[in-house]
Amino acid sequence: MAAVQPCALLLVIGPDWHVETVSANVGMLGDIRPATVVGQPLADVIGSKAIHSLRNRLAWLSSDESEVQDYGVEWGDVMLDIRATGDDGRYLIEAELAAEPRLPDGIGMVRSMSDRLTGNEPVELAGQAMRLLHSLIGFEKVVICDDLGAVIASNLKSDTEGTFPTTNGSRLIADRDAEQVPLVGNEEDELLAKAAYLAPGAEEVERLAGLGIASTMSLPLRIDGELVASLHAFNSTPKRIGAERRSVAHLFAERLVARMARRGWGKYALTP
Repeated sequence: MAAVQPCALLLVIGPDWHVETVSANVGMLGDIRPATVVGQPLADVIGSKAIHSLRNRLAWLSSDESEVQDYGVEWGDVMLDIRATGDDGRYLIEAELAAEPRLPDGIGMVRSMSDRLTGNEPVELAGQAMRLLHSLIGFEKVVICDDLGAVIASNLKSDTEGTFPTTNGSRLIADRDAEQVPLVGNEEDELLAKAAYLAPGAEEVERLAGLGIASTMSLPLRIDGELVASLHAFNSTPKRIGAERRSVAHLFAERLVARMARRGWGKYALTP
């Protein structure tokens, strides 16, 4: 049975902007029962002002692999951070309760971190970047891998061996053992595979427990739309950072791989 983690509300919206699937924690928006939401216009659930803002954000989706985010959005009386992706006129929306206040200057943070990277050797740049990301997101271990999952660099200098699964979309586990929230509606919808906050299955929970990992973050890294690497973060205790901080980390990491390519990184070498 498909389920999501309790920190995020999930919605699948059809081309007619009616709700096709919803997570059972939709009650966080007020006195709403999940069964009554399925089949209803999304505007009836989140309000006309929120639906107008959401439509504007979704207009920025450029491909089936892209995603858009919005921070500090009001749905009713609740303040949420929104992540959305789509496919063929249908949309998957995840709304999470904010984990921290808005950042004062996210773009400035990316620029400042990028300016701190020195040298021309790609792996050396990656190592510096992982240490900066460790400071930014607070996860104990931060790793960048190539498109085959092999480790390029880690914030832990002695820990650069092994491989990790490549990821084509964001994948987040805030608490390995958190109570899972079931879905109401079409639980077999293919769009659900794009959800960042899908609850981990029993095998994944067992694997993470054996490794002493309670929370993870995995983000795909692309150059001109091509998946070239992935960023992974691990923590031994439950952890969730704000969506905006996560976006800053993602943007910085994608700028990093582009810079590595300009410095002659493997098959992705670009002309400076």
